[in-house]
Amino acid sequence: MPQRSKQEVLDYLSRAEVAAVGTSDMGTPRQRMMHFGADENFNIYVSSMKGDPKVIQWSNIPETALLIHQGKTFMEMEECEIIGRAEIIKDKADREKAIELMNRRSPIVANFVKINATDRLEFIRIKPFTVKYRFVPEILQGEKPTIFEYSENRKSFSSWDDLKAKARAWKEAVRPLSLTASLIPLLLGGAIAFSVMHTLNVFLFVLTVIGGVMIQAGTNMINDWKDADRDNENVEGIRPFTGGSRMIQLGLISRSDMGFFGAILCCISFLIGAYLVAVSGWGLIPLIFYGLIAGIFYTSEKGKFSFINLAPGLAEFLIATTFGVMMTMGAFYVQTGHYSLQAFLISLPVAIFISNVLLINQFQDAASDAKSEKKTLVVRVGKRKAKNILIACFIAAYVIIALLPVFGFAPYTFYVAFLSIPFAFQAIRYAQKNYDKTSADLIPSNAHTAITHLFTGLLLVFAFLLTGLGFIVPALYLIASLLLVFWVWHYIEHQRKTMTNFRLAIGKK
Repeated sequence: MPQRSKQEVLDYLSRAEVAAVGTSDMGTPRQRMMHFGADENFNIYVSSMKGDPKVIQWSNIPETALLIHQGKTFMEMEECEIIGRAEIIKDKADREKAIELMNRRSPIVANFVKINATDRLEFIRIKPFTVKYRFVPEILQGEKPTIFEYSENRKSFSSWDDLKAKARAWKEAVRPLSLTASLIPLLLGGAIAFSVMHTLNVFLFVLTVIGGVMIQAGTNMINDWKDADRDNENVEGIRPFTGGSRMIQLGLISRSDMGFFGAILCCISFLIGAYLVAVSGWGLIPLIFYGLIAGIFYTSEKGKFSFINLAPGLAEFLIATTFGVMMTMGAFYVQTGHYSLQAFLISLPVAIFISNVLLINQFQDAASDAKSEKKTLVVRVGKRKAKNILIACFIAAYVIIALLPVFGFAPYTFYVAFLSIPFAFQAIRYAQKNYDKTSADLIPSNAHTAITHLFTGLLLVFAFLLTGLGFIVPALYLIASLLLVFWVWHYIEHQRKTMTNFRLAIGKK
């Protein structure tokens, strides 16, 4: 077989339009046909949306195989196989080079260039280890393929890169954006206790926050473990709002590891809870037990017991009260050693807002949930009625906020919470307009609902800090809160714009 020159193989690659791109799913191959470009050193360039599952896979398991195949008949077939390692391009000059190349090679990238939205794309460079060209008739005659080796590319990656990639996968597994659900009520409970006691046991407060956040992270992972099959069928889920972390489905974390480490986090938080019971009193036990039962049996594998399938709204009620009433009262109890009607009433808006976050996130999952017999409230009552429940809950929460100071259960600084109303208004507007449309159309409502919960909760804490800490500490807290809200908002807006620009680039209205 005549050995092809490097230029001849490059010419072949330039004639090919797409490549089958294979990545690893914990040992199981995953493939996708993608437009590609190649430079003079056989570096292969591809592009995909930021946050796309393929990009997430590359970020964590970068080993990649490509097969470029052409020929009208079997005896005319020629192919090029490339084995290498992918890297997401960060350098500005390298990105510009990739954009220029892919603008000519990919109609989708060309559309993104046209609408000036390439900032929503990731460009990936696959550095080859081995390039192998074959021509079928010659292979059948026993001839060897043309092979180019790039051993220097193997040395350009370190084991540290793989360690950082694994850390990123586990960070996504705990779903950090969702952890505000536990952080907010714990902060609020501590703030109410401080307003009553005029002091705060910082050590116990920090331990309470760590334990509460860990139990949520562990529950997230256990639910991913139990819902792995359902989430695998969920093609309409929108990260980071719905569909779980998808680390199992992407092959970045095995199902058994997800369940095991989720259980470990829950056990550690249980030990923290046991210590808090020992130092603060037995009255904490019912709150801990309530949260554990709600979290463990919220959902389950198909055909097994779960609160979500037991009765309409039961699971949603249990989760909402856990990440509202119980955590607020738990943080209050650790500091004071007793329960409080005031803490209970003040926790209600937080419970209602987190129930709305849970509810709006069920809309995109409704089809896959119904198919897998996961009977969420949206599945049971339908999207139209669920939308009306969502709106009613927003109104109820603000009515409670308005009434509590009037009846002496909260200071009048409580009304700073009304600053979050514009976000709630937007959440309602988008839900009213898009509740029965596509998953992407509803993203703004998901986003504004989540921000309403976060911002309102932080403002309620601020209201209590204003009553006993002068000006400097509340001001610093408010600045930190606004920065957190801005970071979450920026992250969510990035996700929304990514989806919007993708739809524009592929010509959807």
